[in-house]
Amino acid sequence: MRVVVHGNVYGLVALSIILAHFGLGWGQHDEAASMQTWAFHGMRRSGNHVVLNWSGLTESAFFMNDILQREQVPALLGDPFPTKAFLHWFPRVCARRYVRRMLRKTGWKLLTRGLCVSLEDWPIDKPIFTPWPRRCQHILLLRDPLNMFASRIRMSNGMHVLYGKDRAGEYFQNSIELWKSHAREFLGHTHLLPGHVGVYYDRWVVDAAYRAAIAARLRLVPDEGALNRVAVEGGGSSFEGLSPLGEDAIARRLSRHSQLYDREQKLLARVTDDAELMQLREQVLEHVSGMAERQVA
Repeated sequence: MRVVVHGNVYGLVALSIILAHFGLGWGQHDEAASMQTWAFHGMRRSGNHVVLNWSGLTESAFFMNDILQREQVPALLGDPFPTKAFLHWFPRVCARRYVRRMLRKTGWKLLTRGLCVSLEDWPIDKPIFTPWPRRCQHILLLRDPLNMFASRIRMSNGMHVLYGKDRAGEYFQNSIELWKSHAREFLGHTHLLPGHVGVYYDRWVVDAAYRAAIAARLRLVPDEGALNRVAVEGGGSSFEGLSPLGEDAIARRLSRHSQLYDREQKLLARVTDDAELMQLREQVLEHVSGMAERQVA
């Protein structure tokens, strides 16, 4: 493999370190010597950024947000997607100018904490990387579909229109199917993200004990203050933008479906009319409510 990189020598040094350490993660080498990778999976408008900021990984690890953006929409629409080898993809993305700038500033975090990548709206039933790094911790974020789709419907007059364009209807329907596949994985019906830690946003935002259990399982030192800050990534809330949260912020977040206009409610009806989705939603709610002894999905 040949990677051509131009720019600051510190970027070259950082890239050399990355290649050396990731190379230890494959083959017959000692697993303890390979670099830790965190893969955060979640649908857009699920609270991805506030949960990531809470985890501390956006600060402690080398963080790459919403990777594979160009391929994401075609993949969700069902267009062919070529599976990538992570070991080949990562050095190539490091050759891009904006990543080189990141490496010069915070590349040292790869050695102290590792790499954290987020994937938004990715079909988990289709392989993204083959193989993933050996020391890869998958995190799966799930939000109640009524509130999540309400936020997607409100965002920019409809996320399905913004991204799906002339295939908006297909985009919306495939998003419903994607939530269902995430829910099956969350419930353990499928095993597409081996060893994943599940995070149910609607409980996470209200239950400190649940958050503590997640942090303990992931061995993270969370930033609880993140819950009181508006995440600027993604433009903030679909309903309130970057406005201050206010005292009733949590109640508003958990009732987005009731804040839609009549014409928006008609779109949401496509979600509530999906019998399989609503059945999975009930199973998720039962699963989460029954986790008193085992706090983490």
